[in-house]
Amino acid sequence: MTLSLRLTYAAVMLLAVFIVAGGSFPSIGRRFVVPDTAAPPGYAVGDLYCMSGLDRFRELIPVGRHAPLAPLESAEVLTLGDSFLNSTLESDLFANGLSAKTGLKVHNLQSQSFAAVASFPLPFLESIGYRPGRKRILILESVERAVVKRGITYRRAVSPAGSKQADSLAAINVEYFFKNNVILHPLVSLLRTVKFKLFKIVDKSIGAYAYNPDMLFFQEDIEFANMEKSEEMLDATAASIARLADTLKRRYDIELIYLVIPNKYSIYHGLAREGSRYDGFIPRLTERLADFGVRSVDLYTPFSARSKPGMPLLYYGSDTHYTALGKALAVDACAEAIGKLRGLAPRNAVP
Repeated sequence: MTLSLRLTYAAVMLLAVFIVAGGSFPSIGRRFVVPDTAAPPGYAVGDLYCMSGLDRFRELIPVGRHAPLAPLESAEVLTLGDSFLNSTLESDLFANGLSAKTGLKVHNLQSQSFAAVASFPLPFLESIGYRPGRKRILILESVERAVVKRGITYRRAVSPAGSKQADSLAAINVEYFFKNNVILHPLVSLLRTVKFKLFKIVDKSIGAYAYNPDMLFFQEDIEFANMEKSEEMLDATAASIARLADTLKRRYDIELIYLVIPNKYSIYHGLAREGSRYDGFIPRLTERLADFGVRSVDLYTPFSARSKPGMPLLYYGSDTHYTALGKALAVDACAEAIGKLRGLAPRNAVP
């Protein structure tokens, strides 16, 4: 073997070790990941743009710190959910918006792993030493694509030992690190652009896209849209949420209001090429929950009414999350649900 081949072989092996180590150990990998594709201070780029790497879909989204939350001890309303309730893109936290809308003290329960907390609410309350003593309302949120899976985990009084469930949009693994490390990213980015321009090929994490407005859709959203949701599945999911609501009431004197955030694809599927029709999952689940006596919020109906061409977008084109307007509509809907529960008249809603 010549010297040049030996050097090439050694370089390839070192690169392979670098990629495996960076993808397997997030504490190492984060040091060598391309940082937010050079977003300037105070801004972020969409998670779907980061997955696709296509400059056509790049947008800068203002992001900032949230205002102080009401302390847990004095809170009248609690919020618990995934990244939607913990987002500060162009707006304050959902909890602070709900507090301003209702005039109530609202505390957002959170941890470093949004997905694990949203999937195992009972173990989480146990882990923080939550004790009854004051009647409260809990807004429990889930993005639509995760509702059926969480309908199973809600039943668990104890989370699996060593559970480190992470948000699939943010986790670092070998594949993600391979595409986004500082060494290979420029080459990978160039190849992505060429493949899209010539063959309309996008990263497998992107299930569909649209032009005018430019919009990317998460593959998991499309998979959920195409999944058959039988009546038995809906009944089982609603029954699980009802058992959770009963446990929260008996154990902690907490009244549950269940909130499902529609998948972006559920609202804007008509813009996507070869987009499928919506199967009515959220309205159907809302009806089932009502049959089981569970209070819930149907966001699909108001979101769908505001998804017509020319209307302000409810989701970012390059991101899975709702815009400030989408969040405001969610706050209005939850404020109305709280008002009905407490016998209060709702305040002015978003016009």
